[in-house]
Amino acid sequence: MTNKSSSARRLLAIISLDLSDTLRPPGFDAMILLLAALGGSLAVIQPLTEGYVIVFSVLEVTIIAVTIFLALRGAAGITSLIENGVMNVYLSYPVSREGIALALLVSRVLVPSILLLGAPTLVASVILWRNVVESLAEVLAMYTAYLVQASFYGSVFALISLKAKTPGTSGVISVAFYFVYNVAAILLAQVGASRGVEELTQIANSMVLHIALYNMYSGAYNLEEWNLAFVPLAAGITASLFIAYFTARFEP
Repeated sequence: MTNKSSSARRLLAIISLDLSDTLRPPGFDAMILLLAALGGSLAVIQPLTEGYVIVFSVLEVTIIAVTIFLALRGAAGITSLIENGVMNVYLSYPVSREGIALALLVSRVLVPSILLLGAPTLVASVILWRNVVESLAEVLAMYTAYLVQASFYGSVFALISLKAKTPGTSGVISVAFYFVYNVAAILLAQVGASRGVEELTQIANSMVLHIALYNMYSGAYNLEEWNLAFVPLAAGITASLFIAYFTARFEP
């Protein structure tokens, strides 16, 4: 029991140390204030009533900024740790490699995503609190969908960072992946709609979880369970691949 608690404390120490780098000012604090202000502005200028529409209107723009942050500060930050020799310091801690990999995912992907997506959602929820209370389940479900989507992107970026030679290369490849992935989803949706191929439309909807959930709430498409399971499964697989590669193959 003592060994487990000591290991947990050391793991939390690494997470705290790495978070201080990920969330360091002036980049993170400026972004979270801007996103919070954006969320408040969008909540005020649009006649929003439904819970899922409120979150979609606020976070559909926000997730672009969050993804770029995860690419440039999260994934590129991991490459910087390798380049500057800080990763060797992390590896010298009496913590397993699996633990360090998990700590990096928490500090570089999960926590920033929670905070950056949460700030505008919270501000909009305060402004439109009556509508939010009436459809709280929809609000929480949509927020979770955006969080899972961002975590999927961040896990892919983290995996890229282990092979990239420089932070710049890591950031560029990560941003390129994000745009290629989303363009592919748009093209599949357009081809499926124009040619009447339902399978392509279903695949396109599955690639972006919050879009799939929005379509389900709005009744735009009849979705199946696998449509909502695709992104969470992909996020779990990429995170597992990151941990497995960091544990077995990675050498700083």
